[in-house]
Amino acid sequence: MAADVLTAIQKMQQDNAVALHRIVESLRQWPGHRTVGQDACQAAVSIAVHCDHDPAFQQRLLRLLRAAVTAGEATRAQLAHLHDRCLVNARQPQLYGTQHWYRSDGQLQPHPIADLAQLDTRRAGADLPPLRRAGPAPPRAPRAARLLIDLRYSGDHPLFSLPERCAA
Repeated sequence: MAADVLTAIQKMQQDNAVALHRIVESLRQWPGHRTVGQDACQAAVSIAVHCDHDPAFQQRLLRLLRAAVTAGEATRAQLAHLHDRCLVNARQPQLYGTQHWYRSDGQLQPHPIADLAQLDTRRAGADLPPLRRAGPAPPRAPRAARLLIDLRYSGDHPLFSLPERCAA
């Protein structure tokens, strides 16, 4: 059953990516908050973060989002999330500490972070709270999620089985 759920999630992410591709092509820019509203702009960020199956498109979305931030159409926090995802996918340390994974014991673990001493300074520059005060401790993954994790991860660190990822 867990494999079916993982397949359904991957299909949904691919379908969402196709829809975002159409939107970006139609607008010829990032779907910014003045164009599509704040909720739709955030939804686009969420879809972009989960476009791991298409690294070239994810890289393009990162460039478009960066331009949108410069134009005041998206937030620096949104850019930080996608930027970190691209770095993690390229097997590089993230800058803002926004990307995590569930260990096999169900505990949330951040992907490696570059220059931890400057992390909160970078986060402040992206309008993100300090990592230590970003919120309450995350809950353990529910049992169904842990089953999915077991399908995708081995040992104490995720295996990267998808194609080479975009570089930030």
